[in-house]
Amino acid sequence: MIRFALIVASTLGFVLTAALGNLMTPLLRAFRVRQEENEPPTMGGLCLMVGTLAAVGVGWTAACVAQPELLGTESLLTTRLLIALFGALCFGAVGLADDLVRLRHRSPLGLRRPVRLALEAASGTLVLALLGLNHCLPDGLALPGVGYCTLGPLAPVVWLAILVALAESARTADGMDGTVCGCAFIAMLGLMTAMTLLGWFPLGVLPAALAGALMAFLLWNFYPAKLRPGAVGCQFLAGALGCVPLSVGWPGLTLPLALPYWLEGGMVALQIIVWKASGGRQLFGTAPLHRWLEKRGFDPVNIFYIFGVLAMLGLALTLQAARAS
Repeated sequence: MIRFALIVASTLGFVLTAALGNLMTPLLRAFRVRQEENEPPTMGGLCLMVGTLAAVGVGWTAACVAQPELLGTESLLTTRLLIALFGALCFGAVGLADDLVRLRHRSPLGLRRPVRLALEAASGTLVLALLGLNHCLPDGLALPGVGYCTLGPLAPVVWLAILVALAESARTADGMDGTVCGCAFIAMLGLMTAMTLLGWFPLGVLPAALAGALMAFLLWNFYPAKLRPGAVGCQFLAGALGCVPLSVGWPGLTLPLALPYWLEGGMVALQIIVWKASGGRQLFGTAPLHRWLEKRGFDPVNIFYIFGVLAMLGLALTLQAARAS
C-alpha cells in the first residue's frame, strides 16, 4: 500500500503542478519581477509548493488509511514528515519574501543579505527545535569509510550551517533554464531510493510528490523557459533537500545529493573570499558555475546536461553511502 501511496503522491504532484503552471504563467507574467520583456516570469516555485503540499497530504492520508499503525509508530513517522515539509515551506517563504522585495521595490538583489541570512537561520533553528523537542534530532553523521561520527553539542550548529549554506547555494543556481529543477528532480529520486534502503520507505511520499511536481514544472522551465522557479522555488527545494534527510536522522545525505548546488555556491564563496583577501583580484573570470560555463561557449541545453551529470554523480554517491550503512 505504501507503494500505491508513492504513486498517488507523484502522479498528483505532476498533475497539480502542470495545471497550476498553466494557470499561473499568464498571471505571473502580468506581475513580472524582472523588467525586461524577453525574460520569463519568475516565482513559479509557488506551483511547486502548492502541488507538493496537496500531493503529500493525499498520499500520506492514503497510506495511513491502509496502515493506521503509521500514525502511532515509535519512529514518529508522521511527526518527521510534517517537520520536514514545514521546514521546506519555511525556506520557501523566505524565498517568497525575497521575490516580493524585488517586485515591490524594483530591487534586482531582493532582500539584503543580512536580513535574508537571518530569516534562513530562523527557519533552520525552528526546524532543529521541533526535531529536538520530539527527540528526532541526530547528534552525528555517518561518513563513508569512517563510520558514525558523533558531534555532540556542535551538531545543531553544523546542521544549521548546512541548511543556510544550501539555501544560499540553491538561490545562486537560479538563472539558467532547468538547472535548479532538473538537479532537484534527480536528487529527489535518489533521496527516495536512499530512504528505502535505510528503512524509511513510508516517508518517501515527500520526495515522490516533489519529483512528480518537478517533472511537471520542467515542462515550463526547460530551455527556453516560460516560467522560472524564482527564489521561492529555489529556497523551497533547498529546504526539502536539507530537512528531509535531517528529519530521518541522515543529514549527511544532503552533501552528495546537493552536489550541483554546492559547486555553484562554493564557486561564489571562493570568488568573494579571494576578492576580499587580495583587494579586488578575481579567482574566476565569472561565477557561479553556470555563468562560468556560459562564458566558455556552452549553450543552455548543454549546461543543463552537465548539471544533470553532476546530479547523477551525487545520486550515485548517496546510494553508495546508503548501501554501506
